[in-house]
Amino acid sequence: MSEVLHANIFFLIASIATLVFCVFVCVILFHVYRITQSLRKIIERIEEGSVNIAEDVASVRSFMQGGVARVFGFFGGVPRSSSRKRKGAPAAEEDDE
Repeated sequence: MSEVLHANIFFLIASIATLVFCVFVCVILFHVYRITQSLRKIIERIEEGSVNIAEDVASVRSFMQGGVARVFGFFGGVPRSSSRKRKGAPAAEEDDE
């Protein structure tokens, strides 16, 4: 066979291989695109769930703070320290010199 025929066969095989490779890459990129869409949806659902969990934790925290204070108050609880001065407390004596 002549060299020209060998070159034509080579270019035909190379062209077919290039087309198959391009189709293969397109299929892979399509699957990667679908995977990223699925991941985006999953991340959005996780973000919505985390917002709901944060709201639930805040409501439980406020309930516990209010509920625990009521329970301690019912049983006598921790005595509150008053920051006000007592009215009947003796005043400090002044030295008259």
